[in-house]
Amino acid sequence: MLLTVTGILHPSARRTMIAVLVPAAEPLVGPYRERLDPTARRGLGAHLTLVYPFLEPAEVTDAGVAALRDAVAPVAPFRCTFDELRWFDRRVLWLAPDPVAPFRAIAARVRRAVPGVPAEDRELVPHLTVGLRRAATAAALEEAAEEIAPRLPLAATIDRVALMVRTDTWDVAAEALLRG
Repeated sequence: MLLTVTGILHPSARRTMIAVLVPAAEPLVGPYRERLDPTARRGLGAHLTLVYPFLEPAEVTDAGVAALRDAVAPVAPFRCTFDELRWFDRRVLWLAPDPVAPFRAIAARVRRAVPGVPAEDRELVPHLTVGLRRAATAAALEEAAEEIAPRLPLAATIDRVALMVRTDTWDVAAEALLRG
């Protein structure tokens, strides 16, 4: 846990975000992400980013974490299926979740409930990144897509969000359960 006794993040924290971790996707995409996505090499497993940036690390308090937990608690856990690979501009290979509406609803709830969270500057496109062109060749991304596609669909239960904190690596600082 990266929270100090006072509830403030450790001074070495550089960034925060709210994400849904998808450990069920690791057997399928983990080996590809390790080669094709630099965040995987920094300890960030398969995930969907919902709010980034969240708060400046110095602004994360016990009250903010409590507001995060209160914001998502009314949302019921849900099943999500990743059954299609997509691209952002042939530069980012990603798995598309179905449904997307609950991810957008959670992000909106967090933005409304937690003081100081910056306004969304673009429409949230919930996605699970497999690889990035800046970290891999186009051929490596194409090969990954060809190898992953026949192994879809992938199903996962979404029952929590994580407050992720980046120091040298990405770590879970707190979790907020979906209770419905």
